[in-house]
Amino acid sequence: MKTNSSRFPWQEKQWNLLWEAKTKDRLPHALLFGGALGVGKMQFAEKFGAALLCDQPIMQDTACGACHACKLISAKSHPDFILVMPEQPGQAIKIDQIRSVVNLSQETTLQGGHRVIIIYPAHAMNQYAANALLKTLEEATPKTLFILISEQNLFLPLTIQSRCQKIIFQKPDHSLALDWLKKQAIESEIDWNLALAVAEGAPLRAISLVTQGVMPIRQAIYNGLSELSQGKVDPLQLAVRWQEYDIVIFFHFLLNGLRDLLRLQLTQQQAKLVNDDYRAIFTRLIQGISLQNILSYVKIVEERYAQILNLQNLNRQLLLEELLIDWTKYYVPC
Repeated sequence: MKTNSSRFPWQEKQWNLLWEAKTKDRLPHALLFGGALGVGKMQFAEKFGAALLCDQPIMQDTACGACHACKLISAKSHPDFILVMPEQPGQAIKIDQIRSVVNLSQETTLQGGHRVIIIYPAHAMNQYAANALLKTLEEATPKTLFILISEQNLFLPLTIQSRCQKIIFQKPDHSLALDWLKKQAIESEIDWNLALAVAEGAPLRAISLVTQGVMPIRQAIYNGLSELSQGKVDPLQLAVRWQEYDIVIFFHFLLNGLRDLLRLQLTQQQAKLVNDDYRAIFTRLIQGISLQNILSYVKIVEERYAQILNLQNLNRQLLLEELLIDWTKYYVPC
């Protein structure tokens, strides 16, 4: 992927809004960035923070990349540019992490300008961490900007949300996203139309799915459901095969496929599918499951996915076994 200081073309509206607030000295002390995974919220936060801290921003709103502040940010050593994330993927952001930045926010900035504190994913803060942050958000500290980023605002306390200015990042138009993807320097021939569809319109997620080599998981899931529906494999065997997959990627592909089944059922098989290359398999699958049973099963999967996103410590093997056993209950082989 090409890397440069330019912003993504679908983020100009949000950038102009915040930079105008900055120039008028009306920038809020806390922002909450919301929107789907893969639309560039973190990248926006980093670029905006860098522009605030830059000693000589280009055209007054873009970090130069060459000054002392920019070099410190590039080296991840700027004392006033702080990123707070879980210590391990899938874990919560702990109270000690938040207390550390809360204490720092009350001190004078070390470089004499702004201080930027990015918390991602904000919904990963446990209850104690969120409570520790709350008072600081209530009492604005001059020149300190908190940027909270989340794809799951439902899991973020309303008391936190109400003290932030919300900035929503929408997915770009398909044509804009596709044009941008085709310009990225990525090796090999890639079907960006398919990747963008599977990523549900989020360009950076499309790149991630391709470059991380996880697209074969999609094939394994849909072929596995087909085998299970034909009695060629039992749920426990299939659960063992699927256990190694990244659980978030697994749920993304599973829900993608289930929603395609719904589209086929609701349109007498005429719908355009996200996974159109699996239309033949999905067309056969809907012969053995009613619309009501698909809806019931999707609800079960979404509930389990919400538990994963809310960082509940679930037994992965047992979770997969239960999901697959539930599928056999709702599916009636044709």
